[in-house]
Amino acid sequence: MSPDPRTARPARADFLLEIGVEELPATYAMPALEALERALVADLGDLRLRFRKLESYAAPRRLAVLVRGLSLRQSDAEEDALGPSVKVAYDEQGQPTKALLGFARGKGVELDAVRRVTNEKGEYVMARVRHVGKAAIEVLPGLIERRVAGLPFPKTMRWSQVAPGFRFARPVRWIVALLGGEVVPVAVGGVAAGALSRGHRFQAPQPVRIGRPARYLAVLERAAVVADHRRRHELLLAAARQAAQAAGGRLVEDAELADLNNFYVEKPAAGLGRFSEAYLDLPREVVVTAMREHQRYFAVEDAGGRLAPMFVVVMNGNERNVAGIVRGNERVLRARLDDARYYWETDLKHAPGDRIEELRGIVWLEGQGTMLDKARRVEGLAAWIAGQWAPAAEPHARRAALLMKTDLLGEMIGSGKEYASLEGLMGSYYAERHGEPPEVVAAIREHLRPKFAGDALPGTPAGAVLAAADRLDSVAGYFAGGKVPSGSEDPYGVRRAANGVVRVLLEQERHLDLGAATRRALRALGEGASDPALPARLDEFWKGRVDVALAEQGFAYDEVATVIESQLGWADPLDARQRAAALRAHRAEESFTVLVIGYKRVANILRAEADAPASAAAAPGGAAWGHAAERALAEALAEAERRALPLYEAHDYAGVLDGLLELRGAIDAFFTDVLINDPQDPSGRLRRLGLLNQVRALFARGFDLSRIVVEG
Repeated sequence: MSPDPRTARPARADFLLEIGVEELPATYAMPALEALERALVADLGDLRLRFRKLESYAAPRRLAVLVRGLSLRQSDAEEDALGPSVKVAYDEQGQPTKALLGFARGKGVELDAVRRVTNEKGEYVMARVRHVGKAAIEVLPGLIERRVAGLPFPKTMRWSQVAPGFRFARPVRWIVALLGGEVVPVAVGGVAAGALSRGHRFQAPQPVRIGRPARYLAVLERAAVVADHRRRHELLLAAARQAAQAAGGRLVEDAELADLNNFYVEKPAAGLGRFSEAYLDLPREVVVTAMREHQRYFAVEDAGGRLAPMFVVVMNGNERNVAGIVRGNERVLRARLDDARYYWETDLKHAPGDRIEELRGIVWLEGQGTMLDKARRVEGLAAWIAGQWAPAAEPHARRAALLMKTDLLGEMIGSGKEYASLEGLMGSYYAERHGEPPEVVAAIREHLRPKFAGDALPGTPAGAVLAAADRLDSVAGYFAGGKVPSGSEDPYGVRRAANGVVRVLLEQERHLDLGAATRRALRALGEGASDPALPARLDEFWKGRVDVALAEQGFAYDEVATVIESQLGWADPLDARQRAAALRAHRAEESFTVLVIGYKRVANILRAEADAPASAAAAPGGAAWGHAAERALAEALAEAERRALPLYEAHDYAGVLDGLLELRGAIDAFFTDVLINDPQDPSGRLRRLGLLNQVRALFARGFDLSRIVVEG
């Protein structure tokens, strides 16, 4: 007897989905592919379709997913379906009502399969429903339609008259949907699925048949397409490096540029171009930017690390007329370098110090003044910060504050987006050429660091001062101007600016009161920051940035909360980190856990007693302790306070916690031997609460231990 196909182990086959499109923007492909992969994994699980492995591929004209070993049939499933209440399901004679009959019919069960159950709402009927799995090829079309139409892109477009409501990043030209050797019957955006893909646009433009999903990569490679983006990336870099080495040079590695080029080509090839050595008298960054930003060329350097008059261009599989293609790229680069030389030479005619007043012609932010206003605000803030960090750097930081934005007036930065990334760097070159001190030059160069997570920090005292001052002014100004980040929206990079300040403080171990700095920055803005709610809103914003930064450094959420919710709080991020580090070192000790439990009890009692005085000394009864345990706690507390004050001043938080731990026994004895609301000593209630308030105050200065999570 042959096995029942519904109970036999389902057969498997590979499933391929390829979405063929016009060339996608280079930055669109990977986020969309990752979203498609996540969605398919989730959907196949929901559809009860098992698989062995899922692989994904992306190229400029295609997104593809290959599911290996997909079940050809859904697994069967059972569920308990809740029906109407018993009162509704049966009439007064106990006979089934239309409601019960409809429920059974809708679930495909007989009446004798219905049972009664009781839940929090009362008595209901329930039936166990068996869902027999369908063939995979029946359920895959809906999955494909839904997920392809829902792929996320920064921008989408309509183009199909057949499916006018369908949107995608670029027009969809073909769909391959194969389960084993069978085409899945589905249409997306008016394009019916089939087994035909497309080869390289120029080298193999004819359609190619994908006979079996497992042969997908091999078939396309014969058609001059490397569909696997990981392998294509390796081939691209190997070709680029080889081109540079063949000319006696070394490729200047650039991971971002390699990723971009990888999604401009379907089959990478590389060619070497050259330009005149005369252009090497331009700053290296200018030459590299001219090659990189528009043309996506890799720079080449010699064995000594000096820029060579060569570049590597990545081509889309072009193996014919390479010399002609390279010559065309050389002409394009020559024109760009000529422009750069003009910008450079024109800008050098103006000393940065002579252009400070011209900054009044550039609006920094509507309602928040000009770039000259900003430069003067930053100058004042830099002087205040330098006084705390590096007094000798103050004159250099102040001078750099006035000069740091003057390169915006020049041709190089003002010419458009191509060289915008060199802001600050070009200003430092101009300042150096016109005789500004090295410290000022370095501060101008470093004032925009870090530009992104992981970027280098300023390397000089004046640079660190200026980087912090500029960002503090910007954050205050953006909040005052209503440019407050919300959710994932932060077009002005306010969070990035704040994160840069916190990184400087934490990674360079610099103390700064962000609350005081913010209020100083707001005062400098004058009428542009008159909203009285601004300081509190900015405090909450900075607190969030410090919270995130400490979490990223590996501190547990309750450790972070314990330090930033204390009186010392978040305002000095380095101090908060020092307290968190001491806390983490102590929390593994059993005695610390006991102390935390005792502190939580103190905090809970005081929370319930609204009239608790601030201290025992101010309470009725004065120093006349009613119990030996009260006196012992008061004496231990006085000694702990005496020892803690200098330790707090010295930021010796391990020592502070050691001292607090010594209070554990006195606190335990107090709770064991003393009754807060002692009916024999009612006048002492406030005295005892005042004593507990002093305990809480000593702890809460640096550590709100009520935030610590204790197991059990």
